[in-house]
Amino acid sequence: MKRKSRNKYPFIFLFVIHSSLLLYSFIKKKDRKTISVLLMANMGMAYIFEYFVLHLFRAYCYKPKILKNHYFDNFLGAILSQAIYIPFTGVFLTAFKLNWKIKSAFIFYFHLVERLFLKLKIYKTRWWNPFHTSSMLPIFFFLSDKWYEQLQRRNPLILFISLFFAIMGTGTNIIYLAALTGNFRFGKGRVHRLEEHFIYAPLYSFVLSIFSAWSIRKGGWMGKWRILMFSLTVDSILFRSGVVKKNFSIPYLNVIIHVFMVLMSTVYERLIYNGVEKENH
Repeated sequence: MKRKSRNKYPFIFLFVIHSSLLLYSFIKKKDRKTISVLLMANMGMAYIFEYFVLHLFRAYCYKPKILKNHYFDNFLGAILSQAIYIPFTGVFLTAFKLNWKIKSAFIFYFHLVERLFLKLKIYKTRWWNPFHTSSMLPIFFFLSDKWYEQLQRRNPLILFISLFFAIMGTGTNIIYLAALTGNFRFGKGRVHRLEEHFIYAPLYSFVLSIFSAWSIRKGGWMGKWRILMFSLTVDSILFRSGVVKKNFSIPYLNVIIHVFMVLMSTVYERLIYNGVEKENH
């Protein structure tokens, strides 16, 4: 068996382990809506971290060899490592209020995993190293614990940022899939390189998500209509300026995506402001 075909198995193995931790959390805990929002918040924090460390400063790259294109494959590895393994673990540790001895054991575990990935050559660092990961994880686990506490207390600011994270995470994944399928790509100049796409696309998602979170809280159909009009206006400007090259496989795909995002924004708003509040009343 070639090395390339073996690269994916450690990623899949860890996915099964950490998904099991998350599933166990949902089975055992009764406040599942609050845990769901915590999960989306943890993933949102991970996406922001990845934007700076991976896309802007290129601290490392992943080689799961699941996708043929290097940039998409690297991003998929980053999603698995930073937006699944660590956030899923954070939810598990927070939900069961596990102490810092157990948290420290998980930090050491992630340190060993990172060193193993380096040895297997399925992960390559530039200026990052496993000790950076070990020093950042206590901060992440601390934030996860505090976020959970504030969700239970129905802190208005935490509820709103959680809504923003939920929308942003969904939007970022959709943009990734749209670029993967060749429907559109961000960039500048005549040739839009993928490294440019992964720098500009998250900014696009950030702007639309913060506007969507604000508008959906206004309530009513006007808020939903405002999101759709704003999103389509931004698209029109980007298409006309050449910042985004489109090659839609489905007519009016961007309209379909934005309508879907309006619906998901509504779902998230109800989950956070009705579900979480009722659960912690």
